[in-house]
Amino acid sequence: MNTNINSNITDIIAQHLPLIEKIPNKAPEQAKSDSSSIALFEQNFMQLWQEITHSFEKLLQEVRKKRQNVDIDLKKQVEVTLQVCRTYTGIPSIDEIERRVEIENSYEIVYEKYLNEVRTYFLQHLSSLDDGLKRSLEQVKSQIAEILITKTELGKLTDSKGSEFIKILATEIPDQLIPGVPSKLKVAFQILAELELNYREFILYRIRPHLDGLTPQQAQTLKLTILPSAEQVFLNLKIAHAESVRKCEKALKQLLSEPSQVAFAIVEEFVDRTIRTADVENEWRILLQKLQPGWDDFLVQPEQIQREWINSPQQNTYANIAMSEVDDIFALIDF
Repeated sequence: MNTNINSNITDIIAQHLPLIEKIPNKAPEQAKSDSSSIALFEQNFMQLWQEITHSFEKLLQEVRKKRQNVDIDLKKQVEVTLQVCRTYTGIPSIDEIERRVEIENSYEIVYEKYLNEVRTYFLQHLSSLDDGLKRSLEQVKSQIAEILITKTELGKLTDSKGSEFIKILATEIPDQLIPGVPSKLKVAFQILAELELNYREFILYRIRPHLDGLTPQQAQTLKLTILPSAEQVFLNLKIAHAESVRKCEKALKQLLSEPSQVAFAIVEEFVDRTIRTADVENEWRILLQKLQPGWDDFLVQPEQIQREWINSPQQNTYANIAMSEVDDIFALIDF
C-alpha cells in the first residue's frame, strides 16, 4: 500500500465503520464481503459516471455542431410528399364539374365546394410529413438509449432499443431514489419519453396560410367571372393548387434545419437534467446499485442506511483507492 493511503486507513475505517456495522444480521465474514462489495461498486461507479458524463457531453457537442444542418429525413419526406401533392391533386374533370353544376344549379356553390375539397385533399397528403419528423426524433432518442445500454447495466431491464427503451426506463425508475425526494432522473426520462415532433404541432400552422388560395372568399382566391363555366372552375382550381404547392414548398424548405435545432435542445435539456443537476449523481449511484446482486439484502433498512451512504462525505474515497488495497483496509476492521 502507498504511504498516503496508509496514513488515511484509520480515518477511513473510523468514518465508515458505523455504517458497515448497520448492515443487519450478517456473519462477520459476510459483513466484510458486503463491505468490500460496496467499496468495489463505488470504484466502478465513479469510472462509470465519468464514462456517462463524457458520452453525454460528447453527444451534446455533436448535435450542437449540426444544429443548423438540414435534416435529411425531413428533406426526403418533403420531396416525396410534394410530388404526391402534384400527382394526386383531387381536382375534378370538366365533365365532373358540369354534372355537379346540374345538381347544385350554381357555378359559385360548386366552385366553393371544390375549393374546400381540394384543399382538404392537399392537407391529407401533407400529414405524411409526420413520418420524417418521427424518424428525426427517433434518431435522437436512439443515440441517448445506445449510450445508456452500452455504458451502464440498464440494458438488463429490457431488450428494447431506441425510444421504447426510454419509455421503459421512464416507467421503471422509482418515483423516489433518494428516500423522501422525488426522482429527478425519472422526470428527465419521462420528459424525453413523452416528447413528440409531429406535423400538426410543428408544421401545419406554418404552412396553412399558404393554402388560402384554396379557401373560399379569401383575398387570394381566384374569382369566377360574371359568366362562369366548368372550364373556368377547372382552370381556377388548377392555378390555385399549383400556387399552393409552390408556396408550401418554399415554406417547407425554410423548416428543414429545425429538427436539427430541436435535437440540440432536446439533448441539452436531457444532459442538464441527468448529469448537471444537483444530487443527480447520487440518484444514478442508487439506480445502478439496485441492479447489483445482493443490493436488496443491503437495503434491509433502506431509508436509514441509504441516506447515510449518500450523505457520507467520504463516499467517493473508495473510488480513489486501488482495489488491491481495499482488502488490506477491510482486513484491519475488527468485525
